Amino acid sequence: MPTGVYNPETEQAQSAATVKLQNLTQAKLELLVQGAAAGYKIARGVHTQVAAEDTVVTGLATVVAVVVGFGGAPTVKQLFCAGSIGDQSAAPAAGSVLISTYKPTAVNDVTPTAATDFTDNVKIAWVAIGT
Repeated sequence: MPTGVYNPETEQAQSAATVKLQNLTQAKLELLVQGAAAGYKIARGVHTQVAAEDTVVTGLATVVAVVVGFGGAPTVKQLFCAGSIGDQSAAPAAGSVLISTYKPTAVNDVTPTAATDFTDNVKIAWVAIGT
């Protein structure tokens, strides 16, 4: 196996792959997505959620994929999060993504329902790929 490639069979290979990922610059990260399509770029940031569904402007012209996760520990008020690229024309506008947070429906029922309390200033980290 080539040097630095993630290999779950050895801790040494895992460590080498991790170190290399930590040292990637924005330009090198964008080269990774060039294998999917020419001209793709990566945008990333952290958003403080203020509504059940927020529109976040990425700085890209259009978005083809988004990944979201909590930028810290979630709270019961906002226990789940999701990201969507929408239709990139109206909802949301091109270059933006939708970030949604959810809370459990009730005690002993963790079925997600739209969050309603945003006083905890929950941070959502996001990464978008697009043009």
